[in-house]
Amino acid sequence: MKADELRQKSIDELKRTLEKMKVDIEKLMLEISQKKEKNFKKAETSRADIARVNTIISEKKIIGQEQITQKEKK
Repeated sequence: MKADELRQKSIDELKRTLEKMKVDIEKLMLEISQKKEKNFKKAETSRADIARVNTIISEKKIIGQEQITQKEKK
């Protein structure tokens, strides 16, 4: 997934996406360990996508906190 697409989603949508991705990578790792899946690159890409979603969730939380503190200062 691209970061631009992810930034358009709300935090709740991102958390749901993250949970789905975690379940998918668990299945993928199981398939790799059982030698049903041979493409290790998929796991690497999935981990990068999970990290990307976590980063965007953190960004959104920080931006939300900054907006709250700016409102308090006014």
